[in-house]
Amino acid sequence: MARLNIALILVLAMTPALAYAGADSGIAANSASCSFSEWINAQPGNTRIDENAEKIVLREQWRQNLGIDIFYAYFKAKEVESKVREKTSVRIFRIKGRPEFKNNEAKYIFKTKF
Repeated sequence: MARLNIALILVLAMTPALAYAGADSGIAANSASCSFSEWINAQPGNTRIDENAEKIVLREQWRQNLGIDIFYAYFKAKEVESKVREKTSVRIFRIKGRPEFKNNEAKYIFKTKF
């Protein structure tokens, strides 16, 4: 009886996985059906989106919808932070140091090549 219960549980647990695996994903090009390895190795249909470009587009859409730029303070702080990081970087012989900003603190991180 216990073996039957275990077998039944396994069959019920595998049913959704088998149904998902048997579904047509539509990813494979040029054929209605394909092998699992072809499905895994198929090139994705989506294109890579540049994160910086996406942030700029999103910021512009918010500005158009609200009439004001609500992200101005954030982007201005990041711009100032990058300028400060660039201007305050230090190089002593082979050791390079630059500030890191976390939780309203600036710490210098020094790195060297061995």
